[in-house]
Amino acid sequence: MLYIMGKEIDVENSPILYEPLFDQETLEKDWEITGGKWHAEDGWATGVYRENGGGLIYTYQEFPGDIMLDFRAKTIPPCTNDLNFSWKATGWDYKKNDADKGYIAGLNGWWENKAGIEKYPSCIPMCSTPLFDLKPGQTYHLQAGSIGGHCFICVDGKLVVEMEDPTPQELPHARVGLGTYCSQISFTDFKVRQITWKKRTLKYVPNF
Repeated sequence: MLYIMGKEIDVENSPILYEPLFDQETLEKDWEITGGKWHAEDGWATGVYRENGGGLIYTYQEFPGDIMLDFRAKTIPPCTNDLNFSWKATGWDYKKNDADKGYIAGLNGWWENKAGIEKYPSCIPMCSTPLFDLKPGQTYHLQAGSIGGHCFICVDGKLVVEMEDPTPQELPHARVGLGTYCSQISFTDFKVRQITWKKRTLKYVPNF
């Protein structure tokens, strides 16, 4: 189970909509590579981008509704920054040479090692925290997505950050993506899940 404000997410009973085996053929067939160098080997997809910008890949398939990305990932030492991922994404805007609309989230990003979520194309995180300390080369289990406008990132089963977007309808598409920003990142065990959840009551019980 994952717990966010007022909601309990039943991960085991959240149906898997997409679960690729990361090999080079699948990477090139299912994903639009918009920047950086990407390759797949032994079930891992690795992105390398050396400029001060983003190297992003997006699924061609869309996943509407309440969805969650469920995967493992790590930076490649000595890199320590920008383990990135996205959902409700339109894709890449080739005219602007930048990401189009969508949620872009990440660990150790925004130049100050923050975990957060931004609603692109604002480039400003709608929520962020410097309290999660990513260790280079360590593999993390990430689960992130949204229920309506309630967005969240969990790492190793614990909530890192959440936010409420008052206008989620401004994101008309539903592609998902992975990314790196002036870094090297590897991803594996990637799944897109349709979220199964229920409301939970929050209250204090006096213990004094």
